[in-house]
Amino acid sequence: MAISEGSEEQKTYESLRPDLMRKYPGKFAVVCGRRLLGVYEGVDDAMLASSRAFDADQLPDGAAVLITELAEPCNLRVMARPYAKDLSTPTALAG
Repeated sequence: MAISEGSEEQKTYESLRPDLMRKYPGKFAVVCGRRLLGVYEGVDDAMLASSRAFDADQLPDGAAVLITELAEPCNLRVMARPYAKDLSTPTALAG
């Protein structure tokens, strides 16, 4: 999924970017909609926090989440849309 320059998450991040870059260089920001969910030490922490927010129903099913490194140039930026896993349907393992 390409990160849309016009996405709500991208616009929110761009509005917060100067302050975040000044306060938290090298860390990872998590944005959902118009909301900064937090700033984390590493990408794994940012992904875990996003997953926990989703599991705690703090994020709606399918809400876009932007995780971005606070660096120039940015080496990692991920846009994801988490969905609840349907546990009623068995999943075959490839192998």
